[in-house]
Amino acid sequence: MSHAVKGRLVPFLFFLLLESPLLIYAGIIGGSLAGVLYTLREGMSEVLVTMLGSGAVLGIVFGALRQVRQKSVRLGLILLVSAALVAGLFVLFGKPEFLQEEFKQLRDYVQDPTVFGVQLLIGIPFFYLLTFAGQEEESEIEIGAMCATFAVAVPMLFGEQGSFHEDAVWRGVGARMLGYFVPLIIYFWYTLRVLPGLRVLKHSFRGHSHARVGRYALALQSFRRALVLDAKNHMARNGFWNVHCQLDFAHVAADPAMMALVDVNLCMERVGSLLAPPAGKPTLSQMQEARRLLELVLTVKPALRPCADYWEAVAHTHCHEYDPAQVKLEHVLDPSNYGAENVARQMVLLDAWTLALARLSEFRRRVGDPQLLLPGRRMEAIDAVERRLAQFPEDQDAWGLKRLLYADLSEADYDALTGPGKVAPHFNHAYVQELGLALIGDDARWQRGAEFLRLATRGLPSNAVSLYVQIAKAYQRNNDDAGALHYFNLARRAGQTAGVKNLAEPEQQTYFATCKFLGESALYHGNVEDAIENFHLYAENERSGIETLRTLADLYEKKGDPLNALRINDHALIYNPRDRDLLERKDRYYYSVTPEQVQASLELFKTGFDVDYCVRKAKTILDGRYEDSEWLNVATHLIQLARVIMPQNLAAKVLEARTCIRSGDRDRALSLLEEVRAAKELAANSGDEQEAWYVANQLLGDIYLETGKPDQALLALQDFRESSRSGAKTIFKMGQAHEALGDRAKAMKHYEQVTAYEGNPLVYEAREAMSRMKSSVS
Repeated sequence: MSHAVKGRLVPFLFFLLLESPLLIYAGIIGGSLAGVLYTLREGMSEVLVTMLGSGAVLGIVFGALRQVRQKSVRLGLILLVSAALVAGLFVLFGKPEFLQEEFKQLRDYVQDPTVFGVQLLIGIPFFYLLTFAGQEEESEIEIGAMCATFAVAVPMLFGEQGSFHEDAVWRGVGARMLGYFVPLIIYFWYTLRVLPGLRVLKHSFRGHSHARVGRYALALQSFRRALVLDAKNHMARNGFWNVHCQLDFAHVAADPAMMALVDVNLCMERVGSLLAPPAGKPTLSQMQEARRLLELVLTVKPALRPCADYWEAVAHTHCHEYDPAQVKLEHVLDPSNYGAENVARQMVLLDAWTLALARLSEFRRRVGDPQLLLPGRRMEAIDAVERRLAQFPEDQDAWGLKRLLYADLSEADYDALTGPGKVAPHFNHAYVQELGLALIGDDARWQRGAEFLRLATRGLPSNAVSLYVQIAKAYQRNNDDAGALHYFNLARRAGQTAGVKNLAEPEQQTYFATCKFLGESALYHGNVEDAIENFHLYAENERSGIETLRTLADLYEKKGDPLNALRINDHALIYNPRDRDLLERKDRYYYSVTPEQVQASLELFKTGFDVDYCVRKAKTILDGRYEDSEWLNVATHLIQLARVIMPQNLAAKVLEARTCIRSGDRDRALSLLEEVRAAKELAANSGDEQEAWYVANQLLGDIYLETGKPDQALLALQDFRESSRSGAKTIFKMGQAHEALGDRAKAMKHYEQVTAYEGNPLVYEAREAMSRMKSSVS
C-alpha cells in the first residue's frame, strides 16, 4: 500500500476524501455533538438554541440562493447576504447592550473576542471539509459563508481583550485590510477560477472510483455531469469513453436505465477520433476500441446504423479490406436502404462521398464513379456538400468535392432528383452561373456553358432574362437562328414570370431589348401577330418612345384592325399632338372603324375614345363649305361613333340633327332637337353642351316657323335669345312668329329692333315687313 501511495500522496488523499464522505461526516458531526453535550453540561442552552435557530435561518436563505439560475446574479446576491451577515454580527456584538437579559449567556460567551474569533477560524476548515466531501455539488454559497465567517473572525483577533466597543475591534490598518479585502479576494478567486475546475475534477474522480468497482451507472452519471460542466475536459472524456468500452452489451440492452445513460453522440465522436486521427493511421487497440463502441451504439440506438456502416467502411479501408469496405460504403450511399431523409445518414453522407471520390483512387474506381452515374446520386452528393459549406464556408475538402461534383453535372442529373422544372433546395445556382459564363464564350465548349446557365435559371429567376439572352447570343454566334430565337423567347417568358417590375434595372432593360428584338424579327419575317405581341411588351418600357406606338398602329392597320390602330395612334398623339403622320392616321382610322365595332368593344374604348375629335371634326365639316354627299357621310359617321360612346352627348345630337336637315329628314331632326331642348339641366354642366342646347333652340325655331308652329317657334327663339350668338336674325324671326300669331304690335316692335342693326341684310326685309303690316291696317 505504501508503495502504491509513494509519490502520489495528494491525489491519494483527494481520493480518500471523495471515497469516504461518511467517515468525514461522522467525524465532524460526532465532534459537533460532543460540543453540544458540553454546552448543555455547562448550562448554555440559550447559546445552543440561538446558534441552532440562526443556522436554520441561514440554511433556508442559502437554499433559496441555490435556485438562482443566472450565475452573475447568484454571485452578487451571495456577496450581499454575506456582507449583511458580517455587518449584522459586528453591530450586534459591538454593542452588547443590544443583548437583553434573556441572552445573558450569549453575551457572557462572546465577551472574549479573541477566543470567539479563534473558534470561528477553527470551524472554517471543518465546514469546507464537509462541503468538499459531500455528495452534493459544491456551489458559490458555501465559499460565501466561509468568507463571511473569515471576515468576522479575523478582526476579532486584533480587538482589545474582553471588549467589542467602538474601534477596539478595528485597531490597525492591517486588521481592516485583512478583514475586508482578503475574504473578498478569496471569494471571487475561488468561485471564478477554482470552483469550476474543482467540480469537474470531483465528478471525474468519482466516475473513476465507481468504474473501478463496476458501478457503471453511477460512473456514467458522474462523467456525464463532468462533461456538462466542461465538455472538453480530457480526463472526463477519456473516463467516459473507457466506461463505455467496459460495458456489457447484453446487460445494457436489458437495462433501460443504463441505456438512457449511454451517450451515443459522444461515442460516435470518439469513434471518429479513433478511426480518423489527425495524423497517421489508427493503432490496433484504437481500431478495437472503435469497433466495440460501434457495437455499443447500435445496441443502444439502432437508428444510427448509417453512421456505424460508414465508420465500419473506414475501418475496413485502414485494413486494406476493400471488398467489405465497398459493400458498407455503397450501402450508405444508397438512399433506399435507410430513406433519403434519414437523419443519421445525412450526418455521414458527405464523409461517405468524400471517401468514395477523393481519398483513394481504388475507391473512386470501385464506388465513386459508378455511384455518380446512378439517377439522383450526384445531386444528393451536391446537396450534402452545400449543407456542409453552409455551416463551414471555409471547408477546403468540401470545396474540392464541390468542384468535382459540379464539373460533370447535367440537366438530367438535376431533374433526376427534383423533377423537370423544379428547383433543388440545396444547390448553388450562382456557382453554376459562374461556370456557365466562363464557358459560354468558348467556341469549343459553349454548349456546356449553355447547359450550366440553363441550370442557373432554375434558382435565379431574377437573373434568368440575361442568362437566356447569353445563351441566345451564343446560338447566334454559331449561326443557329432558330435556337437563338427559342432562347430569346425564353428570356421574354422569364421576365414575365418573375414580373418586370420585380427585376433590377439592368435586367429590365435586357428584357425590353429582347422584346424589341423579337418584335423586329417577327416583323421582318412577316409575322404580324407575334410582332404586335412583342412590340406591346416593349411599349411598357418608359424609353420605348413614340416610334414604337407608330409601329404598333401600323401593324394593326396591316392586320386589318383599325379599332386597335386607332387606340394606339391616339395614345401616341399624347406625346406629340402635332405629328402630321399621326394626325393623318387619326382621320383615316376614325373613318375606317364602324360604330358596330366600337359598340362591340365598348368597355375597352369608354375612356380612350376621342369623342371630342369626332364632334369637332363633324362640326368643321357641317360649318364649312363641304356641300357634297361624301363629306356629309363623313360627318354622319363621326357623329355616330361619338354617340356610341356618349349617347346623351348634346353636341353630337345637334350635329346629327343638322345632317338630317341637310339630307331632308326633318322629322328625325325635329325629334333629336326636342330631346336636346328638354335636357336643359344637362346642358348646364358644360360650356360645349350649353352651346349645343342654344343651337338646338335656334334650329327648332326655324323648323317650327317652317312647319306652321309659330307659338312653339317663339318659345324656342326666346330661349336662344339668351345666347351671345343671337342677333338680328333671331329678333327678325321672333317678329315673324308674332306676326303669324296675329300680334301685330309685338311683331312691329321686333321688326323695328332689327332696323337698328345698320348694314345687316335683314334691315331691308324688316322695313318691308313693317310697310306690309301698315298697308294692311289702312
